[in-house]
Amino acid sequence: MPQTNCHRPELMFYELDTFDPWGNRPWKRSTVEHKNGSFSGDMNVMARAAEFVAPDVTFRQEHKIEETSEIQGLQAAAEEGATEDVPNLLPDGYGRVFHPQILLHELIANLILFQVSNRRMEENKMTPEPLLDTSVAQCPINPSGNIVLKYKEIESGETVKKGTELRILPVGDSITVGYLSDRKGGDGNGYRGQLKKDLSGDKVVFAGTESSGTMTDGYYAAWSGKTIQYISDHVDPSLKQRPNIILLAAGTNDMNPNRGISKEGNDPKGAADRLGKLIDKMVKACPDATILVAMIINTCDERQSPATKEFQKLVPDVVRSRHDDGKHVLAVDFTTFKTSDLQDCIHPTNDGYRLMGDYWYSFIHQIPNSWIKKPVGPDPNGGDSTNGGIDKSIPAPDWGKSPIQVTSKKTVADAAKYATGGKDKYVTCNGNPWYKATGKIAQGGVGKNGDWQYHKDWKVEGQVAEGLGLDNQYVRLHDMNGDGKADYVWIHPKTGEITCWLNNLPKPWSKAGNNNGIIGSGVGPAKTIYLADMNGDGMDDYLVVDPDNGSVRVWWNYGPDDGWDNGWKFVPGGEIASGVPHANLETLRFPDINGDGRADYVYIGEGGSLKHHLNTGSVGGRDVLFHAMGGIATGAVSDISKLVFADVNGDGRDDYLIWDEDGGLTGFLNQPTNREGVPLFVNQGPAKTIADGIKKKPSTIQLADMDGDGKDDYVYIGDHGALSVWYNRGTTDDSMAIDGLRFADMDGDGVDDYVWLDPKTGAPTVYLNSGVNDGDSLGWAWKPINGGKPIASGAAPASQVVFGDINGDGLDDYLDLDPKTGLLKAYLNLGGESEWKFRPIGTIASGLGPGKRVRIADIDGDGRDDYIFLKDNGATTIYRNIYGPDNDGDKYAPMPDADASGINQSPEEIDFIDMNGDGKADYVWTSRLDSSVKVWYNDYPKKPTWREAGEIAGGVGTSGSNIRYAKLQKTGRYDYVAVDPKTGAIGAWLNGCGDPDTSKKKHRITIARYLVTVWVIAEKPVDKDWSSDTCFKTGKGGDTRGTPVLKTTADDKFPAALRSGDTMEKLYGHTCFYEGSTERVGKLVCDGVSGIRCYEDENFGKTQKCRFGSYTYALYCEW
Repeated sequence: MPQTNCHRPELMFYELDTFDPWGNRPWKRSTVEHKNGSFSGDMNVMARAAEFVAPDVTFRQEHKIEETSEIQGLQAAAEEGATEDVPNLLPDGYGRVFHPQILLHELIANLILFQVSNRRMEENKMTPEPLLDTSVAQCPINPSGNIVLKYKEIESGETVKKGTELRILPVGDSITVGYLSDRKGGDGNGYRGQLKKDLSGDKVVFAGTESSGTMTDGYYAAWSGKTIQYISDHVDPSLKQRPNIILLAAGTNDMNPNRGISKEGNDPKGAADRLGKLIDKMVKACPDATILVAMIINTCDERQSPATKEFQKLVPDVVRSRHDDGKHVLAVDFTTFKTSDLQDCIHPTNDGYRLMGDYWYSFIHQIPNSWIKKPVGPDPNGGDSTNGGIDKSIPAPDWGKSPIQVTSKKTVADAAKYATGGKDKYVTCNGNPWYKATGKIAQGGVGKNGDWQYHKDWKVEGQVAEGLGLDNQYVRLHDMNGDGKADYVWIHPKTGEITCWLNNLPKPWSKAGNNNGIIGSGVGPAKTIYLADMNGDGMDDYLVVDPDNGSVRVWWNYGPDDGWDNGWKFVPGGEIASGVPHANLETLRFPDINGDGRADYVYIGEGGSLKHHLNTGSVGGRDVLFHAMGGIATGAVSDISKLVFADVNGDGRDDYLIWDEDGGLTGFLNQPTNREGVPLFVNQGPAKTIADGIKKKPSTIQLADMDGDGKDDYVYIGDHGALSVWYNRGTTDDSMAIDGLRFADMDGDGVDDYVWLDPKTGAPTVYLNSGVNDGDSLGWAWKPINGGKPIASGAAPASQVVFGDINGDGLDDYLDLDPKTGLLKAYLNLGGESEWKFRPIGTIASGLGPGKRVRIADIDGDGRDDYIFLKDNGATTIYRNIYGPDNDGDKYAPMPDADASGINQSPEEIDFIDMNGDGKADYVWTSRLDSSVKVWYNDYPKKPTWREAGEIAGGVGTSGSNIRYAKLQKTGRYDYVAVDPKTGAIGAWLNGCGDPDTSKKKHRITIARYLVTVWVIAEKPVDKDWSSDTCFKTGKGGDTRGTPVLKTTADDKFPAALRSGDTMEKLYGHTCFYEGSTERVGKLVCDGVSGIRCYEDENFGKTQKCRFGSYTYALYCEW
């Protein structure tokens, strides 16, 4: 500082001008231009040396001696040109000898710090470092030469650095975890408990993504039984918490002779190299942190000890190379830690862990004071103010623009012509579809929506569980075994350990696993633990949330397994969400917003607004991927603790519910919209609309499905964790127009019609598809049957009804699928004009599982729809339809050679659709997220059966749940149809073909009427002409394969039915039958033949004379 004179008490011989950093006054240090200023890097050394001697020293304008990137750059430049000044160390640019030049500045500063360091060592009864050489020419002096810190006793409670928080990250293996420290009366805290006691004079926060023990903040980044490489691969999330001190003790497992543990080998040099790389990663992630690297403790295991000792010797050199490069890294010597303080030759005893804590305390005190910086960012301790606090600017929901928009009649007609290619026959396509949009082609309005109002009805059951006698605030209700019913879970408040009793109601509860109900040891305090089904397998997984950044780690729940600890299988899955701002322990929730069975990532903002990240990924897999959907609710509650998510109407989607003070509920039901994961929340009215309450605090009440009916029940958690239940028997008409919509060929004309089913009765209302029509307002006509009224009374709720052609007659039949078993009942569609008829034939399949997993489609291409059951991962169990006119036995037979192995996607997103027009249904996945489509073509009976073709449609801006498939034209190929979920209006993307199959058909049969009363079937190969014996009534000669069939009506246009072995012989060696009606072309079904197509003959009605009479053309079939 400027003085009036140059005489100062205790003035050291060396001073720096800290107020003239750029050499503006006439005492610049060098004639080299970039060295004209005072050298702040050297000033830092001097200043920190002063701190080392007198910890209470203060500096005026201390910021001028802090390291900055600019100063470091100047110092680097100075060092680069230092040799230029060696010839004249002292004279400056003005010939004065009392201002040293740059190199001597550094030498003097280094020498001072060296001497100060030795002085401190002498004061603490330690041997000082020898002064090897003071020769200026050699410049060997290195104040940091002593890079290995030795243990010395320091009184507990001494301040490390006054006013600076210590955010400590312990990194390592099981010793850092504190393995076995919870035995023999231990607390499970390892060395961390003692270390925190020793550091009572400082503010201490432990960092890390892992935790254990009874400490409230017992965090660390360590993994039992893991090597340096594993630690390096998993430490990144912990480094993001920006500790200012890192305690690294790793390598014990690398020295293990068991290669099952030392996975990278137990060569000490290799381990030392990996240790160096781990240190480099830490330095890069936390450049302002000090890293203390342990020369690991000895072992009394004779097999492991030699390698351990060799590794210990290598650690100082690993540290030195980084330290000499200016990194804040020091080695710490644990080789003096006695093996008598180990309980298994590897892990310390409880007393040993406490001593280890003292060791670390000693080493932390020996860190140069200037190295310990203020931690960067907030502490990892949770709370609603962490990670950005409450979000005050969540946007309003964006439901997107409906893709169903009116175009023009010309646009519709052009799209139709494009898709057919000008042909009026079925065409198989060799390539992927070429879609052409029509715009809106049906107004909808046929169906209706429910009122979406919940009508409460809670049935009192009373106490159903006595509890475990533990603190009721840690009781959770979650489905842990996937049976659909919530189990009783207690989370240990400090360790996160899970105790579980399985819900067998109305039978008694049973302990889960094989360890007195304990199924998981826990990895953190209860406040950070969430349970939610993240992969849609029905079992809630174990989640740990980092309150500082909202990141999520998962332990996948695979349920009971005697081969695993506690008889329950939890598999660590690592981080599945990196977190987003404003997500913390107060705001973060995991409801299922879109009803796909996977819990989503949702945080609550100001006023109860919601921001949603939709969870996508494979069922039962570990490939969780979150998609940001933005705001999904503007909010309706100021106290966000009153907001709860639960499914009260049983549709699989969690609703937005609000508690009042005595446990009453109101809220908003979750209604799907045009955009997946962005619902419309339907207001249920004033307080207590959903539940009246029981005059208990909401904190003592949970909503969970206790009886497995899909609706969450009302559960009071009383003293000692006892449970009392009110079963949810409320009702809601939450249907939407889209729920009743089906596309089915009701009249057998080869195109699908518009069918709407009454939600309760399943009564079908049918509009026949008349196709392109310039007279229609939209350019596409739909003809109502029965005046727009139902054509039948219905046989089951709409949710159970599907359509499929069971008997191969070309008419889609009415099918009732049992929702629980998949049992299939059929009502054969007999058609009709004035009166539509259905003939019940009873149960035709006993079922393989839930009806929602069943698909009805033609896999083998024989014209009869088969039974397909989808497994969790999309794999199939297929049964071939063997229905025949004379078959009184089983209607289905196993078809394992056609089964698909699955694509690890939700069965709800998978269907079987004929995309290329070959008559066989292809495996189609429609993403709910964006309505994109991928297809696996059906090549049955070739192997492999399913041929991947990739994405065939990129989505049209609506949820995949709003996509249907229908044969809107006579191409044989299904079209892509978007539906307005509220109105049932549709828009189509017609399936055109850029690469049609032009190969000639190989087989053809003709059916003609002979002598008015007899139908004759003749094999007529495509490349042959008729022979003169076509008219033979016996069918024994030439190409004829028919025997006389008397007609019931003389003017029938087509035969109603023809049978092999009855009215016709085998066709081309195949047993066949023909099903149709007298007014339309039917279908020919031949065993083992796919893709048969039948058409009205081009010479229909024309008469041809032959030897014994005449015949009249009717139809032909070919393949």
